[in-house]
Amino acid sequence: MSHTVRHASRGKTLVLMFLLAFAGPVAVVCAAEDITGEWEMTMDFGGRPSFATLTIAKSPDGTLIGKWGVGELTNVKFDGQKLTFARTVKFGNNEFTMNYAGTLKDGKIAGTFSTDNGEFGANGARAKPMAAAVGQWDMQYKIGDRDVTGRLAISQKPDGVLEGKWTSQRGESTISNVKSQEGKLSFDRTSNFNGNEFKSSFEGTVQGDKLAGIFKSERGEMPATGQRFGAALIGQWELTTTSERSTFTGMLTIYPDLTGRYDFLGAGIPTKALKFEDDQLTFAVEMGLGDQTFQMDFKGKVEGKTLKGQMTSSRGTSEVTGKKMEAAQPQKASALVGTWEFTREGQDGTRRTNTLTIKPDMTGTYKMRDSEVPITELKIDGDQVAFKVTMKFGDNEVPMTFKGKVAGGELKGEFTSERGAREALGKKVN
Repeated sequence: MSHTVRHASRGKTLVLMFLLAFAGPVAVVCAAEDITGEWEMTMDFGGRPSFATLTIAKSPDGTLIGKWGVGELTNVKFDGQKLTFARTVKFGNNEFTMNYAGTLKDGKIAGTFSTDNGEFGANGARAKPMAAAVGQWDMQYKIGDRDVTGRLAISQKPDGVLEGKWTSQRGESTISNVKSQEGKLSFDRTSNFNGNEFKSSFEGTVQGDKLAGIFKSERGEMPATGQRFGAALIGQWELTTTSERSTFTGMLTIYPDLTGRYDFLGAGIPTKALKFEDDQLTFAVEMGLGDQTFQMDFKGKVEGKTLKGQMTSSRGTSEVTGKKMEAAQPQKASALVGTWEFTREGQDGTRRTNTLTIKPDMTGTYKMRDSEVPITELKIDGDQVAFKVTMKFGDNEVPMTFKGKVAGGELKGEFTSERGAREALGKKVN
């Protein structure tokens, strides 16, 4: 009997050793999740939710860089599961650092900020892109000789589903089956007029702040155009608030659906009762800690790319000035992504081709002869492009700087090194 027990025990031990031996390789087969990209973060600070956009990207040397809103992060690290970084917050003459530690699992980040005053949670999920058609549109079309106008509002739910609403002097119309993909917009519309019901369908294209398409119904086809309402307001505004006690810088973000967030020390607080009419902007922000709350009311005017107004609360009134920030760099840089060939004739008459490759994450490489090296310090400002590269020729290193302009399928500029400057013309091949 004892021999049988020992034999069974030895068998279990061998099975356990076999499983342990193969536990490591099985785990390796599971691909690590990608941390780069934009994350919509939700924080619970003092019992009140606030939001922020976390952006993680790779620098040319492979290290991670990040932003919390528009603020730069430091010590960004990710080991395949655990994400850590540090945020430095400035308020007046005061500065403090908070450290984040979180875990990425199944496309979601769960973690905690640690500060000298305690901890608070910050969790996130990948930011869902907003459809191009989301927003409010002042629509116009003709029925016979009569001009018809209305306000079309397209909104996007957290799950990505689109909803629509149509209002005009005649009242509201029911909008259904709203779809938007790759700049195309379609929906069905049901209207009631003098007790009669009219049905139509719309198909159109969004190009920036303009919408053009056709309504189709039993009456035939009616061309329609739309202009985005509030286009001058939509975007990010850097705000400087000045009171008798202090001056600090914040951020106001207005989305295409004319919802907004007011950034205070890196925490985005949703705006309330936002209204924009005749360049006049008003909104409210509710702030507080725990059971203590207070409301701030803003009233101001948009003039081009500047915003001026006042923020009023129970603590007094502060002067606010703002300037509109440029669009995000990836939108500007999309034309640069791809492979560019630079061909030139050498002194011996030989034609040589060097290759520049730019990836969507704004990293890249430059290949000259048999040497391929990463580019560094890539900067894009509108159609202006600059970067640096260090080529190796035997034991020698030659730093070079490129400055040029991208136009369609050409990248024209010059390379500068210690040997001087030479013109360069790149043709996009991919």
